[in-house]
Amino acid sequence: MEEILNKANELGLMVRGTDLYRRYEELSVKMDADDAAKKLLQEYARISEELYARETSGSPIEVDEKRNFQELTEKVSQNQLIKEYIATQSYFLNLMMQIQKIISEPVGEPVDQARIIKPNSGGKIITDF
Repeated sequence: MEEILNKANELGLMVRGTDLYRRYEELSVKMDADDAAKKLLQEYARISEELYARETSGSPIEVDEKRNFQELTEKVSQNQLIKEYIATQSYFLNLMMQIQKIISEPVGEPVDQARIIKPNSGGKIITDF
């Protein structure tokens, strides 16, 4: 079990060592420091979720609400920091989903040493992680 956790730690360090992770962290710091961009993105997310919920529930969306959302979308798309942040976040989340898929559906044969029973412990199950 310890070996699995060590490999998981190694994987985490490998992810943190990527240019993608470092860029995502850098952009996250920039977004946190830019109140205008942060508020704009939060407003966009809030209104987007609200309109999506209303649309899926069959509630009507007024023409002026659609127009206001379109204007907000244009403001978001014109903000270079937000565009780069969203794109980088998307790439990073895609990487994490690929990692999760590989962990869930590994290719190859299981490794014998990756077992829950500690070697030379009389078959006791490890409970102290």
